Amino acid sequence: MISMPLVKYVLTAALRDRLILSLILLVLIGTSLSVFLGSAAVTESDQFTIVFASGGLRIAAVLGLVLFIVFHIRRSFENKEVDYLLTRPIGRVSFLLSHALAFTILAVIFALFIAASMLMLSGGEVSDGLLIWIFSVAIEFIIMANAAMFFAMVLPNAAAGALAVFAMYILSRLIGQLLGIVDSGVDLPAFAFLSAMMQVISLVIPRLDLMGQTSWLIYGASDQVGYLYILLQGIIYTFLLITASLIDLVKRQF
Repeated sequence: MISMPLVKYVLTAALRDRLILSLILLVLIGTSLSVFLGSAAVTESDQFTIVFASGGLRIAAVLGLVLFIVFHIRRSFENKEVDYLLTRPIGRVSFLLSHALAFTILAVIFALFIAASMLMLSGGEVSDGLLIWIFSVAIEFIIMANAAMFFAMVLPNAAAGALAVFAMYILSRLIGQLLGIVDSGVDLPAFAFLSAMMQVISLVIPRLDLMGQTSWLIYGASDQVGYLYILLQGIIYTFLLITASLIDLVKRQF
């Protein structure tokens, strides 16, 4: 079902577009900037450095990964590369699964680079909080990579696809705070409708607010979130996104 030459082709495209080189520069600049900002703190400069690096590198990596995937897929459609590949002995299912695997590999590579940076900033100390943070960030990147593939398949414009993915990411990161506002019980005419809408939305988007929390790097992992929850969330949403992308590709008329 999975075409390894096609997976290699996508990874080669990432190298050709200088994605890995850009990632290395991003990690170096982000780490250096975090060290500089952390040194300005009067107390607990090491903790501030870790906070700046974890948040900044994570967001920047998601932006880079999503932009590459969306523009790569849209460019493939516009240049008729998809039409050509589908004329080869590669079915649509194999085509999409191969791309999903390639993008998942890229997501893991991004997570490993950030893990190396965080490990360096923590002085080489591998704590339980660091391990679960790295694991959850890798799962988060995999979810967002497949979300980028889905929106790039569905939406005909690369800019619209990228904006849709970023909107999903922001909402997934803020959903915990939004649900907290819902539980506060504000007495407004439209609040009941908005509360019901947010409850429904929280059931269909990933709870990224519960993953990759910076506090894990400082105070250790919470007992409420474990590897199994993070893994299950990654499997479920990755499966749903790949299935939705596959349905769109199978029904598409070329």
